Amino acid sequence: MKLFIVDDEKAVRDYIVSLTAWNSLGCKIVGQAADGWEAYETISGTKVDAPDVLITDIRMPYMDGIELTRRILEDFPDMKVIFLTAHGEFEYAKQAVKLGAADFITKPFHENELVDRVKWIRDHRLDRRRPEWVQQEEWIRALLTPLMPEREKLDSLGHPEAMNQPAVFLFVEIDNSGILDDTGKPFSNLALREIIADVMTLYPHPYWSALSQSGVYLVLFIPPAVPKEQLAHEAMEIARHILDAIHGSLGFSVSIGISELLSSAAELRRGLEEAKSCLDYRMLIGRNSIVAYSSMLSMQEQKREQSELKRSELADLLRKGDEALISDYLRTMNRTFMLEGISKTRIQEACMEMVETAGQTLHSFGIQPSPEETIAVRKSVLSFTILSDLMTYMEQFLKRTTALVGSARQSTSANYIDAAIKFIESRYMEDITLQMLADELFVNYSYLSRLIKKETGRNFRDLLWEHRIDIAKTKLATTNLKHYEVAYAVGFKDAAHFSQLFKKMTGKTPKDYKA
Repeated sequence: MKLFIVDDEKAVRDYIVSLTAWNSLGCKIVGQAADGWEAYETISGTKVDAPDVLITDIRMPYMDGIELTRRILEDFPDMKVIFLTAHGEFEYAKQAVKLGAADFITKPFHENELVDRVKWIRDHRLDRRRPEWVQQEEWIRALLTPLMPEREKLDSLGHPEAMNQPAVFLFVEIDNSGILDDTGKPFSNLALREIIADVMTLYPHPYWSALSQSGVYLVLFIPPAVPKEQLAHEAMEIARHILDAIHGSLGFSVSIGISELLSSAAELRRGLEEAKSCLDYRMLIGRNSIVAYSSMLSMQEQKREQSELKRSELADLLRKGDEALISDYLRTMNRTFMLEGISKTRIQEACMEMVETAGQTLHSFGIQPSPEETIAVRKSVLSFTILSDLMTYMEQFLKRTTALVGSARQSTSANYIDAAIKFIESRYMEDITLQMLADELFVNYSYLSRLIKKETGRNFRDLLWEHRIDIAKTKLATTNLKHYEVAYAVGFKDAAHFSQLFKKMTGKTPKDYKA
């Protein structure tokens, strides 16, 4: 296979020409040039022995690589073109795709990256001059443009046949694409798009695809009659098939984010955002991940519930005033951070939640830290880069909070609030009332009612219901009790009222929560 090299940097040309791997591939360098015009004149004058592959820079004097490719492919439509581009030339390089370039490689590149791309072309003889790909690129780019009005977008598309069908957006992104240039591994989203096209020949669904800077966008159109459950299964099956096809074929791995069902292609921007948010979980899951948006929402809900339980646990520990329990709590949190491999940002967020919980607990006892104190604590949390140091700081901060709470508990108001909480925690199964609590404390009913509202922001009934629902959540998650049995077990007399209140407070019915 004959190669022709074009680059205005002599060192680059000499490096490519000197590669010993060309002999083992059966490749021969038949010419080189320092700019597009020199290359065009040289190749046009040798039509009998024209090169099979043109390797060219984009930015060059006299004639750039884009114009060179346009002219060369008019005369030699079967010639394959590989572009060498700088990091910031992605938009420029997309013009090369429209012309039918076989591939483009970012500078600086490693030997095996270029050699592997030439070998791929030799083995597959790819024909990338697909007019439908150019059209799909334009459709997807138009729909993803945030500034263009929706009506103008739709008018500019010419109303393609699949436009109004339900769709799913898949973002097939190359893992660690930002550092592949430094590792010497091949990085080609054009080759990736070709493999995806091969996979899609096995499925009946119409689709669009387009290049992104780090992978390929795939829009899968689904007939309206397909049930949602089947749709999710088929999208996941296609994603797995793509991963299987890529494995061993390319020098990189990919992960795939899958959006929820879109009513039509007009919602592509939402689909892209959902698919991108799915890929954020790749940090924890690893390479070759497939994450569906519905699954991501479920994981987020589980984490939210776990976070709420942790915050509730911490608030209880702070109110009890036992510093040893605070140390145990932080050791558990530290172990969780280590085992789950949580990112620095997520660790900081978890510590900020502890700071917020501490502030709310102090407020319930009538203690209000100054804005300067709060800002200083938050700033300190964000300044740590070593987990052990951050945990030491949090232990000191929470123990100071515990001491403040302990002092506040000595005041009459704090004692009443503490007594109310203990009253609820010990007798929530019974038909208790605020009047019963007032009688037990020998205090005026109205005064106690106002005090509870002032110090907690809620009335006695709300506190009682919240505690019952918290206990109900635990029973639903850890026992085989039916939801109505749980209702009666935590003190509700009406199972329907329990279900309504449970959904209002948690966003789920008891049945859904147990599932």
